[in-house]
Amino acid sequence: MSFMKSKFLVVALFGFCGSFLLAQTGDTVSTISPRSWAKVTYRFKPAKKLNIDLSALYRDVGGEEGKNSFISEVQFNVEQSKTTTIAMELRHYSIFDVDGLNQRWRARVSATKSLDIGKDDFSIRLGAQHREIISGGGVARADARFRASYTKSIKNWKWDPTVYSEYIGSFYSEKPDKQSRRLRLGVETDNKVIGGKLSVGYFYQHDFTESAIHYNTISLGYRF
Repeated sequence: MSFMKSKFLVVALFGFCGSFLLAQTGDTVSTISPRSWAKVTYRFKPAKKLNIDLSALYRDVGGEEGKNSFISEVQFNVEQSKTTTIAMELRHYSIFDVDGLNQRWRARVSATKSLDIGKDDFSIRLGAQHREIISGGGVARADARFRASYTKSIKNWKWDPTVYSEYIGSFYSEKPDKQSRRLRLGVETDNKVIGGKLSVGYFYQHDFTESAIHYNTISLGYRF
């Protein structure tokens, strides 16, 4: 794929997402809040085309409920080919509020396809996830996810930036008024540091529900 075509893909992607965001905003009453996410991952490779990631995450005001949370996660990544990866993720959430500890679990499956655009990379990820409540508040819900990203290779620079957009929308909720529709626009990068990989990023999350809270999110991760 030519350089001009790759630039067109990026411009079209973010132009569409921005227009969609503005069109959906309407008269919604909303506020924008800051939050921070941290993640530590240990990866091992039991087979040639299989990676397994064990992760611990802490989120300051981590979910749409606006509460701090700790998450334990295992993810299986299967390389179907050089350009296609299938992943399955299992999570347990511990969410803290004034009334005590809320717990839930979530399962997610996804497929990622990378497109050849020379030295740069353009990828699309499609996924679906389902969560259930173990204890405390919240509702069971299933969401579809669509993410498109573009990574620019910069000569003599190891922190190649990735810009992305992701839409997350509910297709099932045990309480219809608790369905979620969110759009994320962000940038992230990573590099090898002290024998592992350090990643940093930022994204803006726009929630399309009424009286929504939107977020500016800073993320930091390290993978061994």
